[in-house]
Amino acid sequence: MANQVTTQTGLNALSKQQQQEHRAKIGVRVQAILSQFWRDGSTPDAVQALEFEGWMDVLENCSHSEIRNAWASYQRTGPRTQTGKLYKPDAGALYQIILRSRPRPRPGPEARPMTAEERKAAEERRVKAREINPERKAQAEKIIREVGIGTKMDRGSET
Repeated sequence: MANQVTTQTGLNALSKQQQQEHRAKIGVRVQAILSQFWRDGSTPDAVQALEFEGWMDVLENCSHSEIRNAWASYQRTGPRTQTGKLYKPDAGALYQIILRSRPRPRPGPEARPMTAEERKAAEERRVKAREINPERKAQAEKIIREVGIGTKMDRGSET
């Protein structure tokens, strides 16, 4: 239980209203990014909306500054045609730039081998944990008999 995350972060830390506003702002940014590339004018609005929704789904756990910085990086270093024109990105391209720009998680303390004393103490704890308390065993057996549940040996002798 000590290793469980107890603090909400990212999109989950926002209220439903804030999440909707965050996604809407991403949608506006995506529209601005994609408007720089050629688009077939006959593409239905519903298809464009689905494309924006896909971008919002991929980037919703990213901050606006991360998205802005990723777009700037993509413009500087993104793939280009032979004539030098920037290829149209997809949401995953910006997401990968964002992930690479985030700090790497720090590794925990290095595990060191247990000393002989620590191994002995750990083994003693394991042995003690396996010990059966005779009083508790007698109580458990009494309850089992009262309830009418037989042990494996009792069942075998009934036949």
